[in-house]
Amino acid sequence: MSRRIAGVGVLLSVVLMVACDANASEPTQDPDPTKALEEYFISVTLCDDAQGPDCTRLHLGDRELTTTQPAVGKLYSCQPGNPNAPGSVDSKITWIDNGAGTWNLLTKPFLPAGRFSPGPGSIAMTEDGETRSITITNLPVDGQIGDWPLTQYPVLSEIDPNPGTPQATRYAFQLPMNPAVAESPSCSSLGPIGTTLNGVVLYNAVDARGEDAVAHEIVDVFGGHPAMSEYHYHFLPERLDVAPFADGHSGLVGYIADGFGLYGYRGVGGQELSNADLDVCHGHDHEPIGYHYHATLEYPYVIGCYRGTPALPQIASISASDAMLVGATSMVNSADEVQFLRGMKAHHEQALEMTKLAKRHATTDAVRGMAAQMDAVQSYEVQMMGRWLRGVSPHDLTSTETHDSGAHTSMPGMLSPQQMASLRSARGLAFDLRFMELMIEHHRGAITMVDELFEQTGREHAQGMLNLADGIEALQNAEIEAMQTLAERLRSTLTAS
Repeated sequence: MSRRIAGVGVLLSVVLMVACDANASEPTQDPDPTKALEEYFISVTLCDDAQGPDCTRLHLGDRELTTTQPAVGKLYSCQPGNPNAPGSVDSKITWIDNGAGTWNLLTKPFLPAGRFSPGPGSIAMTEDGETRSITITNLPVDGQIGDWPLTQYPVLSEIDPNPGTPQATRYAFQLPMNPAVAESPSCSSLGPIGTTLNGVVLYNAVDARGEDAVAHEIVDVFGGHPAMSEYHYHFLPERLDVAPFADGHSGLVGYIADGFGLYGYRGVGGQELSNADLDVCHGHDHEPIGYHYHATLEYPYVIGCYRGTPALPQIASISASDAMLVGATSMVNSADEVQFLRGMKAHHEQALEMTKLAKRHATTDAVRGMAAQMDAVQSYEVQMMGRWLRGVSPHDLTSTETHDSGAHTSMPGMLSPQQMASLRSARGLAFDLRFMELMIEHHRGAITMVDELFEQTGREHAQGMLNLADGIEALQNAEIEAMQTLAERLRSTLTAS
């Protein structure tokens, strides 16, 4: 779309210049920024028929993230977006119409294929009757990957300054063979929410800011991009939906972390599906498949929430070398950061002990749901912090302290053995209220730890570290507010009884 700005003063100046110089050249017009991107456009077969949404006016999902309850067409997320997180440069984006709340898939640029080749990925799957074990190296099995890093293409990196380069990372999923629909849906967690059969993990629909990642971020022509070194898809690449059943229904393309299968873009009869055909979690139930998720070209693209109980993947070492840690050590640049990560990891681990108790003893859906949300987010953050710490040399950045098993007991918000014992012994609504009270105290301690880090070092951190700290503070503040409201309700109920 051409963007021309002409004011009366500018026009008058041009007229005077022409009058004074008969040889003056014609004023140049602003170039159409879309023209410079045309070589990076792609064709999409799903856009060529009359089925499905209009690919030139796809609904923008920037306002469709919710942290309260699931709804059709929304992403029920365990945490809000962080507006300070890095991402694409809005002023450089030509394919999003913010006023209309739409975006044009056919005029969005994609990173082309090229010489970059990290090697083929792999996927191994075993089944023992109860558990489906999937191990991937998180690179495409079919070898189809773009010419990373993006910085080789200035016209694209000006739009999305993503410096990442994909590297192999081994993930291990332990999924139920016969997943059950949970009593209530649960929120979508950070990081991997499942895996494709192409050996690449799936993320949910949003970027770190909480905005529509598929609309905003530059991905390659094969549908993926890296977060640091972790390659992933936010939507299903069309090429993976190629094995339909006899009735035209898309075949299995992956598994979500709760064990339910992910299928392609078409339902029974080969009809392309839309949000209107699916439930709040972006799935539906019909024979002979049972409950399953579907991909769509509409936000939230893959899932809106977990219909079953998610089991987050475990990060395993890729080999004797630390190939999986490429890019991780750059997140840790000082002894203060090492101390913060070690402390926050231990802090989160105590919170996970508390959420395990809530799974067993909480009596209200609200408390169980909040505990599940905390468990999902903090489990992933514990893995990430552990990964970063494993990338730190034992001889570097560690001169400030010796870490023994009791070194973290004095951290802000950490519960004493007596407080933990009081939680373990509580039952009924008394447990629910005690869990809320102690978790509020615990959350406030984590926020204090973030504030102390910034007081010591300022905000001059690698972006991943800054995102982690800012994200912890934002989410835990939001959860404190929700827990305070719930705790008051529980106190009123207990008093009335």
